[in-house]
Amino acid sequence: MTIIELKKMMMKAKKEDKVKANALMMLVDNAQKIAKEKGEEVNEKHIIESAKRLAKMAKESIDAGIEEAAKELAIYEEFLPKMLSEEETKKVIENIIDEIGGKNIGEIMKRLKARGDIDLGMANKIIKSL
Repeated sequence: MTIIELKKMMMKAKKEDKVKANALMMLVDNAQKIAKEKGEEVNEKHIIESAKRLAKMAKESIDAGIEEAAKELAIYEEFLPKMLSEEETKKVIENIIDEIGGKNIGEIMKRLKARGDIDLGMANKIIKSL
């Protein structure tokens, strides 16, 4: 997904759904801000990072009882990579342990974080159980 495609989605949503339009506007603004901080052109990596941040904020808003946040969260999750299941995550962790020849939690987490498709909280629990 490019920033141009995202802006087109935002413009279309303005006519149909104000909550979606506002969520997409925040996604665009946040992605542009992240890219600017890094001195880069906006790309898919920035959009995903923005979606992660905004999804986290939406989850906090849901916990605080804000009803619109659930709809916003669903919108942000559309832009996030599909996360691996617990079983798939366990296999990846076991492969990393075999590869590095030990249970260096820092090194394992570093490699998992670089993948971007693993829930690090769940991964941490799996590593500790191993």
